Amino acid sequence: MPIPEKVEFIGNYKGWKCYKGFEATEGKDKLDIARLLLSIRESFNEKIFEFLGQGFNLKFIQEIVDSILRDEKTISGALYKVKSPKTTKKLSEIADLKEAKDIAKGMLTEMVLERLGIERLTPNVLNDYLGEKPIEDKGNEVVIGKEMVHFLSNYKGWKCVKRMEVEELTEDMDIAMLLLSIRESFNNKIYDYMSDKFDMKSLDEIVSDILPNKSRFKEEDIASTLSKLNGLELMTKLEKITTDPKAKEILKRIVAEKTLAGLKLSLLNAKMVEKYIEKKALLPKPT
Repeated sequence: MPIPEKVEFIGNYKGWKCYKGFEATEGKDKLDIARLLLSIRESFNEKIFEFLGQGFNLKFIQEIVDSILRDEKTISGALYKVKSPKTTKKLSEIADLKEAKDIAKGMLTEMVLERLGIERLTPNVLNDYLGEKPIEDKGNEVVIGKEMVHFLSNYKGWKCVKRMEVEELTEDMDIAMLLLSIRESFNNKIYDYMSDKFDMKSLDEIVSDILPNKSRFKEEDIASTLSKLNGLELMTKLEKITTDPKAKEILKRIVAEKTLAGLKLSLLNAKMVEKYIEKKALLPKPT
């Protein structure tokens, strides 16, 4: 059966109802799709943490976040503390399996980044640049019937279907894994779809110059790297790409996202959740 030409996301799980999409892609350019993907990503990012909370003590992780940000007065110090063996040992109190510890560290890292307020690419920034209103969530109007999480895309050669219908044995962790998988599918596509308007090749060269040329990073490496994100040299390079202030803001945020990825921080991904689910299934059931 052919896939209809549209891009849509449906979330219908435990009272969460979300629908964002374009029923038809005719007349939509790549920036429109990038804007939609950013909007969908923003809609379910918090849900990922909520659903992972089934198997992890979020309050304990939040207390570690509070402790790191209380003790460390710089962004670089906080991010280095997240990566430290001491923090990993602390997470062992709530995660005995390696696979569980990886997820806990991923959650911790993303919580710290959120609290630090590092500017990331958001739908509002792109909406502002394009002069568009935010994409409406029509979940409460159109989402009915069987519980599921569903993403479908058929746009200019990009065909992607990721779907999970909720069954009796479906757990929150399964839904979190699917949402992470969808998020990973989005990330490169967002940049790809913005490349017609924004010079991504030049941005990749800028990021390459910002990142230290080494495999392991010390705190001073992170500090030096992050300081460049607000430096005059970066703004001068961005000025050569565009003089539009709103476009420059978008480019600066893309550089920040790509730089953070290059620092090899322990961010959440679907594979680590999948490994945890598989490992947990092999453990003896409590009697």
